[in-house]
Amino acid sequence: MILIADSGSTKTSWALADKGEKILEFMSSGFNPYIQSNELISKTIGEEIFPKVKGFNIEALYFYGAGCSTEANKNTMLHCFKSYFTKSNIEIEHDLLAAARALWFDGDGIAAIMGTGSNSCLYKGGIIASAVPSLGFILGDEGSGAYMGKIVVRDFLYHKMPGDISDKFKEKYDLSASSILENVYKKENPNRWLSSLAFFVSENIQEDYCRTLVLKSMKDFFEAHLVQYLGYKAMPLGAVGSIGFIFRDLLEIVAQDYGFNLNKVIKSPIEELVKYHLSMEKQ
Repeated sequence: MILIADSGSTKTSWALADKGEKILEFMSSGFNPYIQSNELISKTIGEEIFPKVKGFNIEALYFYGAGCSTEANKNTMLHCFKSYFTKSNIEIEHDLLAAARALWFDGDGIAAIMGTGSNSCLYKGGIIASAVPSLGFILGDEGSGAYMGKIVVRDFLYHKMPGDISDKFKEKYDLSASSILENVYKKENPNRWLSSLAFFVSENIQEDYCRTLVLKSMKDFFEAHLVQYLGYKAMPLGAVGSIGFIFRDLLEIVAQDYGFNLNKVIKSPIEELVKYHLSMEKQ
């Protein structure tokens, strides 16, 4: 029996599979060891995950997570999971590998994550061949929900947002300058909060301001990440994540402008990850 997790900073998709079939699926809060303490990670595992699966004999746990690109962060997650899954073989991998495997299995392509945060890689024959560094929501995350959220609150506070859009924003969220700064600089998971504001953009995508914001954000992502991969025009492009999925039509426009072949867009990789790992068990 295997337990598979695909975790972003906002939410985690879980799937339990046995004898070639998925038998359970559920959601939990997201994880990111860069911005969450060990105590918070362990608390979330103990409250949201372990109670759902403690009656099953889980031989292997495959966890793909945001922020799990370094050995230190992988060890942090491994230690937290080992406290509960004492008899399971646990593998911790980066969510970028999850995106690549879900999109291309062991084939070739460019994988882009466009959710709460953003990331990308060039994937060849089941291996990440190269990747542009992910700088997180403060320095990077172009094309992500958090990136769009930053633009929204900045334009709102600087009075650069069109008046009618600003009125809608105030009516929906009732935010002051002080409450915005508190959410960003004092409360936990500011990237999640910023990313939640991207849904205001999607609700008003018919407005020129919102459409232009999304296109600019995606162009920034292509410029910072995707055009850096040698031979990118010959490689299929795939994207995973809620932002890429919600704004797929605009993503296709930007991809065409830069000469990319947008081949796949997946909201969540978990279904394809289950297929991947079940296929590996058969080999």
